[in-house]
Amino acid sequence: MKYTISYRGTIDSQFTYVLTLLPAEIRGELYDFCLENGYQIINEIRIKRNSNIYLIAESKNVKTSIYVNEEIIKKVFECLCSGSLYAHINTIKEGYISVGNGVRAGVCGSAVLENNEITGVKDITSINIRIPHQIEGASSFIYSLLKNECFNASILIYSPPGVGKTSILRDLVVKLSQCTPPIRYAVIDSREEIITSSSSSLMCDAYISYPKGLAIELATKSMTPEIIICDEISNEKEANAVLKASHSGVKLIATTHASSFEEIKNKKILKDLIESEVFTYFVGVNRGYGEKKYSFTIDKIKKEAIAFRYRLFFYA
Repeated sequence: MKYTISYRGTIDSQFTYVLTLLPAEIRGELYDFCLENGYQIINEIRIKRNSNIYLIAESKNVKTSIYVNEEIIKKVFECLCSGSLYAHINTIKEGYISVGNGVRAGVCGSAVLENNEITGVKDITSINIRIPHQIEGASSFIYSLLKNECFNASILIYSPPGVGKTSILRDLVVKLSQCTPPIRYAVIDSREEIITSSSSSLMCDAYISYPKGLAIELATKSMTPEIIICDEISNEKEANAVLKASHSGVKLIATTHASSFEEIKNKKILKDLIESEVFTYFVGVNRGYGEKKYSFTIDKIKKEAIAFRYRLFFYA
């Protein structure tokens, strides 16, 4: 079976929103460059000191003619922090800045250490602004799996970074709000990437900027969700929280970084989740370079044996 999810559009509102956060020296040049070259969807703006700006536009790496020196990258950093480094220090220590509406900027530089712990970052050398998009239909296959199981299944979605896991979750948050009868669900958005302006008014319980493991525990105890959605299980504490929630009868839709199901099985932090059969399905997400579609690899495990495996390419 084949199924394609395509997305089209003009220079979108998310990109223009990001432009308003940037210094005037590069704002207009970036907009004109994209307009002149016909780029409709901008996924990332990659800014490096003493170098040209690069874009990921419609899944392609693109070099612009816009040069950034040390002074400009400092201005970019200050603009993204809204002039208040202190207000963003906790996320900067983890390598990123959340700038609203699901947009996140990765930051590289020299770590400031105190007692072998990162307390800040100085001498900024690179900034990568990731621009999320509401891709209608991106979660169609995941939603169909849930619906076929009467929403009584847990799913772990995996792929390498940047393929589209969070875009799938972002669309799924909207789809679940349209269920009849309604479903109680909570969204754990620790890095402010899932809930956007288009989904902030939906009937879901959103935990914004909470530590992921703690938010899963709080949602399970306090909000009685049927389903919890969270991004990137990345450590044992988060995995343990997922395990505890599943023991309480909550179903989970989560993601993790991996390029194959074999990698999933070899991840130490996921060992207990696999052995406890927390997840009904393991769904690998693939997208070819420059392609406007998703393809999926699905595994279902029962009693440590692969019950079935198949690849799907969905065509709308």
